[in-house]
Amino acid sequence: MAQHLPYRALLRTQGTSFVVLGFLGRLPTGVLPLSLLLYAHHQLGSFALAGLVAAALSLGGAFGAVLVGHLSDRFGHRLVGVAATVVQTCALIGFMLTCRPGAALAVPLACAALTGFANPQLGAMARARWSQAAATRPDRTTFTASAMAWEGAVDEVSFVLGPVLATVLAAVSPQAPLLATLVLAWVGQVGFARHRTALPPAGHGRQRHAEAPDRVDLAALAWLALAAGGVGLIFGGSQTSVAAFFTLQDQEAVAGAVYGAMALGSAGMGLLSNRLPRRLGAGARIAWFGLACVLVAPLLTLAWDAPSMAAACLLVGVMVGPMLVSSFAAAERITPPERTGTVMTVLSTALVVGVAAGAAVAGQLIEAFDPHVAAWIATTGATVSAVAGLVLLRTERAGTPPQRRS
Repeated sequence: MAQHLPYRALLRTQGTSFVVLGFLGRLPTGVLPLSLLLYAHHQLGSFALAGLVAAALSLGGAFGAVLVGHLSDRFGHRLVGVAATVVQTCALIGFMLTCRPGAALAVPLACAALTGFANPQLGAMARARWSQAAATRPDRTTFTASAMAWEGAVDEVSFVLGPVLATVLAAVSPQAPLLATLVLAWVGQVGFARHRTALPPAGHGRQRHAEAPDRVDLAALAWLALAAGGVGLIFGGSQTSVAAFFTLQDQEAVAGAVYGAMALGSAGMGLLSNRLPRRLGAGARIAWFGLACVLVAPLLTLAWDAPSMAAACLLVGVMVGPMLVSSFAAAERITPPERTGTVMTVLSTALVVGVAAGAAVAGQLIEAFDPHVAAWIATTGATVSAVAGLVLLRTERAGTPPQRRS
């Protein structure tokens, strides 16, 4: 059996519309954090207050993600995806109307939190659909590995390309990124929710494979979530510090192009991760790439111009890709089919919490010191992921791989 499945063959099984809508539908999640931060900074004149807005968005997503994932398992993708987009739209419009100088900060913070709370969780939906498509295939393991690598790359591109779009559009108008988000939500999120591959409620029956566990290994899931949270810290801390570095030099548009280098590194290595040796388990991949990221992330604190910052972002992205892909792939293997959406949103929640914490702390450090000090958050996130990977690696070497326990 082949060690990996060509992506052309993989994507053909779900169709072009699945791929396009799945990507467009995830862009709002990547665009919103920096869009809200830049809009709030423009309106309120403070990176510290803007950081609180970004944190409210992400913490709202943290509280809502598992609930939305559970509801998508219970009531199906179509109903939950469309309903969540409606709520998110109303909340985002409310934020734009209430975030202004002299107004009470509590209202836009609440709107930002509700915007995050109502995220339809397209990444979790997509992974659940791939898992179901693989259930009866003889090459299930290979198929799933390639599918999770693909979805990991899409996630990473959306998380990194989103801020690029936000900074480019914000240079035109502070409202432009938020208006673009609304369009992307109704095209991508609603389109994906109503796609022919949408899963029905779990109570209507879902395919099970021979190795499907009966319950989730909560201990393994906790460490995988911690690894994803560390990646979130890297994203949140680096995107905020990079944006501030160039904003303070009146070069906002440059920030997007520079940060885009991280997309190239993370997406490229994410797509190649399914070619890594199978004997290198999830714990080993997270640990070794996490440790490598600890070594290269400090370059963000030393960069002095656009080329040096782009090079640092590229190297960090190369290390991040396999960590995130391996976390989601391992989570899929420890999850029964009827809980896939819920478990995938647990990891997405951890990622979003990491982004929130990274953005919020970076905003405070920028106000107190400078963007280079804030960039150390990326090194902290890499350390967190590496520690989680080392614990998982120890479990694997003890002979009880977390992805096989039920």
